[in-house]
Amino acid sequence: MTTQEENTLSWKIDAAFRQAAYKVILRAKQTGTFVVIWEDDQIKEVPPEELELRMLSKKR
Repeated sequence: MTTQEENTLSWKIDAAFRQAAYKVILRAKQTGTFVVIWEDDQIKEVPPEELELRMLSKKR
């Protein structure tokens, strides 16, 4: 990724969302709780480890 791409507003927004998501996952792991998400038009409770795997697989 070039520096020019990293400076785009959309890249910065995406990076901020990823950072926030990782903080939520870390907090859920520390407290032993699920992460509540909206998926497939419904509310779901997902283990933080599953969300972490999803995020890692989307990065590639």
